[in-house]
Amino acid sequence: MNSSDTITFGNLGFSGDRYIELQSKKIYERIDKFRQGKLYLEIGGKFLRDPHASRVLPGYDVDSKRTILEGFKNIAEVIFCVNAKALANNQQLKNIEMDYQDVVMEKVREVEANLGLRPVVSVNLLSEELQSNKRVNDFMKFLQKKKYTIIKRYKIESYPDKVSEILSPDGFGKDDYYQSKKNLIVIVGPASNSGKLSTALGQIYHDRLAGLHSGYAKFETFPIWSLPVEHPVNLAYEAATADVGDYNMVDPFHLKAYGKIATNYNRDVQAFPILQRIITDLVSEDNFMRTYRSPTDMGVNTAGLAITDNGIVARAALAEIKRRQQWYHEMVERDEGDRAWVERCKLLEDKAKYYIRTRRL
Repeated sequence: MNSSDTITFGNLGFSGDRYIELQSKKIYERIDKFRQGKLYLEIGGKFLRDPHASRVLPGYDVDSKRTILEGFKNIAEVIFCVNAKALANNQQLKNIEMDYQDVVMEKVREVEANLGLRPVVSVNLLSEELQSNKRVNDFMKFLQKKKYTIIKRYKIESYPDKVSEILSPDGFGKDDYYQSKKNLIVIVGPASNSGKLSTALGQIYHDRLAGLHSGYAKFETFPIWSLPVEHPVNLAYEAATADVGDYNMVDPFHLKAYGKIATNYNRDVQAFPILQRIITDLVSEDNFMRTYRSPTDMGVNTAGLAITDNGIVARAALAEIKRRQQWYHEMVERDEGDRAWVERCKLLEDKAKYYIRTRRL
C-alpha cells in the first residue's frame, strides 16, 4: 500500500458535494468574523489532495480541498511555511524519497498549478547558526531568483512559554512582515513542524501594529469532532499517525465550556492553554478569537455533517486501519519502522471491530 493510493467504492457513505458546500460556507462565515482584518487559515494534514480521507469516507473527492480553496482564490493568498533546520539537514520526509528542498518546491509548484496562486515562502525557525548555513542561503537565493517573495522568521527561545517576550520587538517583532492585500491567507507546509501556527500568530501581531484586527482558524478534516473518539473513522486517523504518536481524546475545554462532547486530538488539546494565553495579549477584546473556548472552536470542520451512511464509512475505516497495519509491518521488515506502530494498529483494529459489532453497523 502507498499512502497516496485511492480506492473505487461501489457503495458510498459520504456526500462529497454536500461537504464542499458546507465547508466553503463555514470558511466564508469565519472570514466574515474578521472584517477589520484578515483570516489566517491553517490547513491541517494534506493541503490539496487527501487520499486518506477518500479511503475512509467513500464518496469524498480526493481533490475536495483543492476544489474548496479554488473557490476562494480571488480573495486569497498562500503562505508556504518551511523549516530552516530541515533545509539545513537536507532532511528526507518519511515515505517520500526526496530531499526536503525538492519536496518544498514540488508542493509550492502544486499550489501554483492547482490554485493559480503564487505562494509567499516563509522560512521559519531561523537561528544565528542557520542564518549562515549554506543550504539555507542557497535555497533562499534560488527562490529570489525565481521571483518568490520570502519572509524570514526567527526562532524565539522562549516560545511558546513567555508571552511577553513572544509579543515584543525581540519576539515576533524581529520577523519579516508580509502585508497581504487579500482577506484570506492560507497557511500551508510540507509536513509537521513547519511553523504554521507561529507564522499565523506572527502575522496577526504585525497586522495589529498596522491597525488591523486579524484572526486565526484551522481547516481540519480529522479527527471528526462530531463523531465519538472510538468511531472507526477517528480510529483510522490514529492509525495514520501511529508513527508520530497522535491520539484522539474528548476535548476537555469544549466539555467544560458547553457541556458537549467533541473529539479532538492530543496535540491541539495540549497546545490550547498556551494559545489562549497568547491570544489574550495578542488581540483586542472584541476580536472573534477571544470567543474561542476550546481547540474545537478554532477548527472549521463539517465532514461529519456530510456522512450519509454510518455503516459504510465505519467499515471503510476498519479496512484502512488494516491497510495501515500491513504498511507499517512492511516498513518494519525493511528496518524503516517500529514494531510498536503495528501493535498500535492491531489495538485500533480491535476497537473498530468492537464498535461496528456493538452498533450492528
